[in-house]
Amino acid sequence: MTASDLPIPEKVLILKPSSLGDVVSALPVLAGLRRTFPHAHIAWMVTPGCAPILDGQEGLDEIILFDRRRFGRIGRSPGPTRDFITFCRNLRRRRFDWVIDLQGLFRSGFFARVTGAAVRAGFADAREFAGIFYTHPINVQAEHTVARNIALVRELGIDADENDLTLTVTQEANAFVESFMTEQGLRRGQYLIIAPGTRWATKLYPRRHWRKVVAELSRDVPIVLTGSDDDGELCDNLTGDNSKVFNLAGQTTLPQVVALIASAGAVVCCDSSANFIAPAVGTPFVTLIGPTRPERTGPPSPLGKAIVADIPCAGCLKRRCRHNTCMQLITPEQVIAETQNAFSRRRYDDDKI
Repeated sequence: MTASDLPIPEKVLILKPSSLGDVVSALPVLAGLRRTFPHAHIAWMVTPGCAPILDGQEGLDEIILFDRRRFGRIGRSPGPTRDFITFCRNLRRRRFDWVIDLQGLFRSGFFARVTGAAVRAGFADAREFAGIFYTHPINVQAEHTVARNIALVRELGIDADENDLTLTVTQEANAFVESFMTEQGLRRGQYLIIAPGTRWATKLYPRRHWRKVVAELSRDVPIVLTGSDDDGELCDNLTGDNSKVFNLAGQTTLPQVVALIASAGAVVCCDSSANFIAPAVGTPFVTLIGPTRPERTGPPSPLGKAIVADIPCAGCLKRRCRHNTCMQLITPEQVIAETQNAFSRRRYDDDKI
């Protein structure tokens, strides 16, 4: 069956529950679906922790919350087991015509099958035997996660494009940023965002390096630190008594973080969600990459610059390491210089408008 033979869907479900960066990387699929099927009802299954990033997202009709933590207790606890059965029944009752599984795990493939959709598409090389649930397993040659998502849906006749990596900034989040900037005497495009946290310990940049970066950059431009509650202590350590550094870790919603990044002059981060949020709102950024691979999850746009240590074991994809040399070899001087370049590009672009 070719793309032209597929039935036009009235209801479509995107399966990309987590993580935050992965959800953002799938946004071109949503935009392409909306452009190709302007009258379709488009839903997205996502975990509660990632769902706020999709609040108010243009083109999305419904968010279906998948409580992975609670459902992780099925078979061991009666309540979660009953809830899971109800969840699956409700999913089937929605009568989706198409399901696009961008997660590619047994769990997401199972949910695709539960829907009973006539078209269930996913990656042919999906892990954990997820492919057994697909009607349309699709071979994709692209490496980068954004390009892979786009290539998959193009095989289904979806008009998706890399320029569709865009996040909607809500009015409420913009109002928060305006209030914050007024209170702290900041101006739009005239501060830096540093997002030092990441879920992998091996992707963390050494604190001693961050302190040098923050101290040097803050001489010329205010810095706003962002992150989750888990990043609070790290960001406190970087803030110190520096009056030009503002620690908002754990104090903002995801839409507010998106708005802060959209209003910033540039962003500096490890390989984390900020690496995808920044290009999705048009802000130049610098990503520090060690154990991961830039060709897979590095900057997905010309707005970004990846700094990668020149070491044979870089890109090992390990979550544990005894030495973490790949991140330690990225010098503060490199980060400072690339961040200043990124900040200069944003100021130049703003001057032309």
